Amino acid sequence: MTDALAHPALTTPNRYSLMFTKTFLLGTALLAAACQATIPAASSTAQPAASPTPASAEPAGGGSEKLYAHRWALTEAAGQPVAPTGDARAAHLLFFLPGRLSGSTGCNRLNGTFELTGGDQLKFSPLATTRMMCPEPAAAAETRFVQALGTVKTYYVTDAALELRDGTVVVARFRATPASPEK
Repeated sequence: MTDALAHPALTTPNRYSLMFTKTFLLGTALLAAACQATIPAASSTAQPAASPTPASAEPAGGGSEKLYAHRWALTEAAGQPVAPTGDARAAHLLFFLPGRLSGSTGCNRLNGTFELTGGDQLKFSPLATTRMMCPEPAAAAETRFVQALGTVKTYYVTDAALELRDGTVVVARFRATPASPEK
């Protein structure tokens, strides 16, 4: 029986393991140098970097940044006023980059995606909602709200108000409230 330690492949450094080790060390050194080269030096005049915003998220006319600044409380859906409930389940929308939406229908949670394209164009993907049973009049308001969201083609936003339109007709109105912690 031969001794395993006497085997030449086990007692001398393997050429391939040395090559791997050298390649690994060289790659690590290059990566470290590249990381240091991209870190800007601290300066008293340096400004904090702005968070990147995908170009596709901004309409040509600007103003979409206001969508992301607020929690939008629903005040009207399909031409009928929606009474504020003052609680966390009150109907509202929250817009997030890049193109994510969440909120409440007034009874159920709402999630989905949206796309802003040129100017004032807004398109929602099919939205997902939870399926809890809602008492009246919340159930009727929820139905109007969800149906209205399905027809949205354009939006108009100011500092304190958001209108969603099916082109020319307003299908839902919102008022700005402070963004919630879930944002």
